[in-house]
Amino acid sequence: MTKGSSITVRLGVGQIITWGSSFYLPAILAVPISASLGISTQDFFWAFTLSLLVSGFLGPQVGRAIDRLGGRAVLPFGSVAFFAGLSLLSVSTNQVMLISAWLLIGIGGSMGNYDSAFATAVSFFGNKSNRVIAGITVFAGFSSTISWPLTSYLEQTIGWQQAVFFWALMHLVVALPLNLSIPRTEPKEVPTTTGPIRKIIKNRFRFDVLLVLFALMFALEGFIVSSVNTTLPFLLGELGASSEVALLAATILGPSQVLARVLILVPGKIMTPMRVAGLSIAAHPIGVVLIWIFGVNALIPFVILHGIGVGLNPFIRGSLPLLFFGTEGFGQRQGYIMMLSKMVSALSPSLLTLLVLANVQSAIGLTFAMGVLAMGLLVWLGAIHRVRNKAALDASAASSLEG
Repeated sequence: MTKGSSITVRLGVGQIITWGSSFYLPAILAVPISASLGISTQDFFWAFTLSLLVSGFLGPQVGRAIDRLGGRAVLPFGSVAFFAGLSLLSVSTNQVMLISAWLLIGIGGSMGNYDSAFATAVSFFGNKSNRVIAGITVFAGFSSTISWPLTSYLEQTIGWQQAVFFWALMHLVVALPLNLSIPRTEPKEVPTTTGPIRKIIKNRFRFDVLLVLFALMFALEGFIVSSVNTTLPFLLGELGASSEVALLAATILGPSQVLARVLILVPGKIMTPMRVAGLSIAAHPIGVVLIWIFGVNALIPFVILHGIGVGLNPFIRGSLPLLFFGTEGFGQRQGYIMMLSKMVSALSPSLLTLLVLANVQSAIGLTFAMGVLAMGLLVWLGAIHRVRNKAALDASAASSLEG
């Protein structure tokens, strides 16, 4: 097994456990846990939302630590935090314990999410990390497929407490050893910066317009991904689908995501980060247009297109900042870029649900508008990239002539 494959497997398996034990847990266990604790499901989800906010706030600090120390020195602490949080959740008997548990899970999530895995990959492979990043997202794409039926089976057979503790043990027995087996950070085989635009940005633009545009673009996409994914069966029902069609369409979401991620791994230069980003961002708005034209008959194509966009989204979260900014300070910068997105993602399901209840056409109109705006920001980013690269190349050519 090559070094790239080895790192991909370690980080990819960790992503399956991380997502299965955090983001995908409430879909199965929110109701039984709430009933057992004597609280409303809404109160449970507020505690869950708090964990997402904590993860977002800690992102830049965790990223900076990975930049300085490497993933091996940081990611194991995420496994320990997950174990502590899930263990506490498994024995929770009141709302205070529930909130405390989700706070710990949020801390674990800040060290176990996509951005931490991507920063770890970049610390090893520099500007050649895209294939590893794509491989990590392929692994993570199976998380809901594995975790939802497994968690449901455990809850029905041994109870929600034991189901939660099972995931705690997975972090202790599987994720922690994998993170501890990550090699220590070695000198990169490629330069810290590649291409003139990175030389400009790393020296003169610490918080320039690019970072703001990235944050806004990913925040818009974060709203679409998080809100539509978590409300999909309900949303489809409000759009006119029968319960059977809504269930079938929702089932297609996972395979669509995985298929999109596998396509990124196809050798060649066709799937560049900018092209993948364009496809990822355009997919959802195109699906909404199909619904407006063909009505309920377009719901399954809509889900497939949305799934493709969602599937490609994690890859562009890692590959686009790497293309524009290079490797120096990647983890910390990634934390700042994704902070707003994580906050928006934490609040968006509740907001979209309220809008769907009020007017479902207004709800999908909002997600369409957000997708179009995100595409506009991507075009703007592309224009800045071309202009700055040209300016840097001209400056480099002039300097060589003077020499």
